[in-house]
Amino acid sequence: MSIDQLPESRSAASQPGRFRHEAMLYRGADEFVDRAATFVRDALAAEEPIMVAVIEPRASMLRDELGADARLVNFIDMAAIGRNPARIIPAWQEWVVRHQGSVHGFRGIGEPIWSSRSPAELIECQQHEALLNVAFDEGPPWWLLCPYDTTSLDSDVIARAHQTHPGMMDGGRAYRSASYPHPEFSRSAMFSAAFPESTEPTLQLYRTDFGLADLPRIRQAVATCATAQHVAAPRVDDLVLVANELACNSIKHGGGTGTLRMWREGGQLVCEVHDRGLITDPLVGRRKPNPERGGGAGLWIANLLCDLVQIRSTPQTGTTVRVHMEASNADPGSSAEPVSENHNSKA
Repeated sequence: MSIDQLPESRSAASQPGRFRHEAMLYRGADEFVDRAATFVRDALAAEEPIMVAVIEPRASMLRDELGADARLVNFIDMAAIGRNPARIIPAWQEWVVRHQGSVHGFRGIGEPIWSSRSPAELIECQQHEALLNVAFDEGPPWWLLCPYDTTSLDSDVIARAHQTHPGMMDGGRAYRSASYPHPEFSRSAMFSAAFPESTEPTLQLYRTDFGLADLPRIRQAVATCATAQHVAAPRVDDLVLVANELACNSIKHGGGTGTLRMWREGGQLVCEVHDRGLITDPLVGRRKPNPERGGGAGLWIANLLCDLVQIRSTPQTGTTVRVHMEASNADPGSSAEPVSENHNSKA
């Protein structure tokens, strides 16, 4: 039976033996605590392991409400694990692997979207919500509840929640989402969304084309640029590693050449690699690489090390990967000089 054939009175996500992915609409902190605590206690009463991934202060408020029961819940900090939304699915994958043999089933609460998310982060969070269905629909049955605060999130964000979740919960009502699945979040369209326009002043820093022989120059340019933009020293090495991996991907899978650009947006340094290749796996970089199969390590590393990773790939435009790294606010304008003889400030 397809989702469209389910009776209206029944949640589309409540079919037995399937991954149950629902958005819970709530209004303010008190309602979140009340409904999340009920969900947790129901899980504990059913002897179902449960993991909660939310930000502060909601995590502390929920712990206080649960009292002694809080010690039975696996809490993780969504602000840390979800700073780059692409790291959230691997965390849930670990949870599934750990409990997939559970006799009583298992559950989770995950809130990847909150009001202070940047436009770029928000789009990647919405991609993440859609990818949850791709990642877990064919796996063991479990229940993931994704809270959305209707008092602090824009109406279009709530509309997107309907498009990425098979089931919805609002007050005491559970129902099928009439707009799921949305065509924009199909496997074929997942990487075709436009990049969001910058809301911060943008400082162009570096641009160059490259091939295999240029990898040493690329690494040096990235290191020099990141240092000049006051990226923390250990993270300069991380960014150099990521840029090298992405450039190697372009050489191996993107026609042997690529283009690297770097710029500053507000408090972040952005490094972009573009080539003529095509990515078709919507979960690339979100699955731990299998050494026997090869491939996928570069984007996995990028997701582990960077604050945000954006992938866009179509047959018409090729593949573009943007990675973001936090940079200090110490007078970035004083460091806008060319970092190599191949510097080109044109976008």
